Amino acid sequence: MKRSLCIIIVCFAILSLSAKEKVNLNQEQNAFVYSLPQTELCIEVEIEKITQKTGVYNQYAQRYLATDQIILEDKTTYNLKNIQIGSRVVADANRTYILQLEENILSQICVNSKGILSGINVHNAIENYKIPSTNKIYNEKADEVTLLPLGEEYMMAGSNAKLAEGAAKQIYRLRESRVSILTGDLEKLPSDGKSLSTMLAGLDKMEKQLTELFIGKTKTEILRKTIFLIPDSSYTNQQVLFRLSSQKGLVTSTDLSGKPYFINFSSEKPILKAEDYSLKNNKSISINTILPAVTNVSITDGVKSIYSNNILIPQFGVVVPLSIEELARQKSKVQIDTITGRILSIEKTADKKGK
Repeated sequence: MKRSLCIIIVCFAILSLSAKEKVNLNQEQNAFVYSLPQTELCIEVEIEKITQKTGVYNQYAQRYLATDQIILEDKTTYNLKNIQIGSRVVADANRTYILQLEENILSQICVNSKGILSGINVHNAIENYKIPSTNKIYNEKADEVTLLPLGEEYMMAGSNAKLAEGAAKQIYRLRESRVSILTGDLEKLPSDGKSLSTMLAGLDKMEKQLTELFIGKTKTEILRKTIFLIPDSSYTNQQVLFRLSSQKGLVTSTDLSGKPYFINFSSEKPILKAEDYSLKNNKSISINTILPAVTNVSITDGVKSIYSNNILIPQFGVVVPLSIEELARQKSKVQIDTITGRILSIEKTADKKGK
């Protein structure tokens, strides 16, 4: 019977967390559930996708354009361009506690919408969040497919050789027109600079489309993929984060067709150990906070470093208990950072009465 009653009380406390952020403690409600934060890494991998396509008249490039710098086969390649790491906060299931109070010694404990402890005896607890940057996938717009600007003589020929000859002659006409505009040899020139720029841009675009029929076309896209990772003690150095295949792009860490990229964590040793924070009175009721660990997060390809930065990670830090009796006696107000779990400030109000 007593066990069932305890389960009902705990369930009622969990439901209360989802319904409101600030919970007033009283004699009828003697159990309270709160969590400490943990950092989830948002690893954004930026990949450059290069697509090459051969020109339909590539065999005539040397003959008509006097160049052998052509794309010989259709292919797609992927290259790593950049890596950025952001973070967001989630509740730590391994550091979720049930606080049982037999009497009303604290007026209020605050948690945020995720159930993470954010303050004690405060009405407006500080709630800080790092919102990871969101970047859209950029795709280069494909050029519109247009008909070749050729006369009837070439369009009715019906052979690739004749069409290639007509396209090459048109390229040379466009070049001559550009030179005439730039040197001022035309009888009528645009009256303003904007019209002149528009005309030159149109000539450049038309020449580019015709030239690609011979040398081929290259299209570049930037793809972004976000990997979410919650680091913990089970992660070891040189653990594969992802693999990148030059033909298939980003693949899973188990796909051996891709080149591996590794993630490493190196936390600074805390100045004090967990036992140094233990309460002198073991029977004292406590509420837990965190001293987060400064952790170097690095990503390498096994040879050189791709990314390296220091991040405060609470799950690698030390749990610091606070005596509830002491807080209640001094009527302390405690602000707690919901990102790292550390104490931001403690305001003692007991001594102000005598002033």
